[in-house]
Amino acid sequence: MTIRTENRIRHPHRPRAIGYFRSDFSPCRTRVTEAIRRLARRQGHTLIYIVRLGPDSVPDAIGHVLDIVRATSTTTLIIPDLAHIENHPGRFCDACDLITVFPEQLWMKVGTNPQGLARQPIWLPEVWHSEPDTRLRIADAHRIMQTHLTCNPLDCPRKAAAFALLVETGKLVPATRSPRERAAARGLPYLPVGSTTSSRCPNVAMLQRLLTGLTQAQP
Repeated sequence: MTIRTENRIRHPHRPRAIGYFRSDFSPCRTRVTEAIRRLARRQGHTLIYIVRLGPDSVPDAIGHVLDIVRATSTTTLIIPDLAHIENHPGRFCDACDLITVFPEQLWMKVGTNPQGLARQPIWLPEVWHSEPDTRLRIADAHRIMQTHLTCNPLDCPRKAAAFALLVETGKLVPATRSPRERAAARGLPYLPVGSTTSSRCPNVAMLQRLLTGLTQAQP
């Protein structure tokens, strides 16, 4: 068992957060640690500890982390994903808010909403659709394309960045025909999902990057 103390506590009035991950679920510990730190910083929390447990570190890992949360009066626990807490977010919602990094979702503490019950997970929109703060790897881009399947790249900078990277690296070849044309060729009705117009003015730099990638991908 490892408890990593975060020494750079400069904002004592911010909500207190603890990070936690299972070492057997996270082969790249440095990357997971940094992802937890970035999310805490973006959400305005003071990260006081990062707890790392092995598969046999303690008899009850969840109970152990809950004891740390209560002892430190922590308001939020940040984890890589639900697998690190046995896919049981409700157990933590009795004590604190819970945030996952992949995907970036929030489970609110019981009693912090009018119904007094733990809410269903909610997206963190200011982060979830924002442009990545570091250069994506190809594996990251593939994951973003899957989790942002219904997003329009003109409205979602994160999907646009993933799309552009995959095009630039030759991992994705844009279709030469529109969805309407493909449906017509197969004799299928065309039923677009959602609005086909952008809800806001797209970022010019991102449009240029997409256009460059599309141009380079042409045979």
